[in-house]
Amino acid sequence: MLLDRLWQAVRPIVPIEFYPLLAPVYRWRRRVRLKRIEEDDRRYLAEHPSLTIPPPELRYNVVGPSTIEQFLRGGEQVVNDIEAALRSVNKSLSGIREMLDFGCGCGRLVLALQGRSLAELRVTGCDVDTRAVHWCQQSLKEFKFIVNHALPPSPFENESFDLIWCGSVFTHLDENHQDLWLDELNRVLKPNGILLASVHGPYLWEPRLPSWTLRKLRRKGLVFAKTGADAGIHPSWYQVAWHTEQYIREHWASVFEILGYRSRGLNDYQDIVIAQRRG
Repeated sequence: MLLDRLWQAVRPIVPIEFYPLLAPVYRWRRRVRLKRIEEDDRRYLAEHPSLTIPPPELRYNVVGPSTIEQFLRGGEQVVNDIEAALRSVNKSLSGIREMLDFGCGCGRLVLALQGRSLAELRVTGCDVDTRAVHWCQQSLKEFKFIVNHALPPSPFENESFDLIWCGSVFTHLDENHQDLWLDELNRVLKPNGILLASVHGPYLWEPRLPSWTLRKLRRKGLVFAKTGADAGIHPSWYQVAWHTEQYIREHWASVFEILGYRSRGLNDYQDIVIAQRRG
């Protein structure tokens, strides 16, 4: 699309403070893409009438524009990437009993896990998106889904989970929100439990951000920007964050033991942090 190519060309010289000015263009593009996806959904569901799938708008809120097939393939890839991250620290989903999908959206991960032979795995999903959680509660009734607030505490008991997956959550929070949730997730993990969290690493900031923002990011380790693009769609505190690996290894280590860092470990796109609650 011409607009996308133009944005990729000029993005490295546009100050991130100007991103909110582009919000009307973003919302126009969203409407156009949703209309196309809705048309594609009608054709696909006519051939697969029994398929359980969230509606286009809920999918868009989670992963951007995606057809049904793209959404389902993406979920399968997330499960594969979680397994790969766990294998790198000598663990596996087959050894997990209680898992929390923190930021579950409209259930993409759970839909993918349904097709795996993981009879002992119990998955709970939570999200701030009430509409997405409601869809999951109505459509995926064999799993537990709850709405959580923007800030802790969560409704879970201490030491509830063996594994917590945070797919593209810390990519949207400022440092204060991140720190509060790191402490909270540490609370609800069992001793030696694993946290897997994706972040925007160098692959997503080196070619995209202006040089002065890159210098700030390399100096501070974390940059948070208010884009304004999702006004009225996502909460005002839900924006964009970029991290360096050094920041993760130093700052997050005040809460967790950092076991690993997988560059482009999620969909060959975002990085995955592998952290463990200290026993």
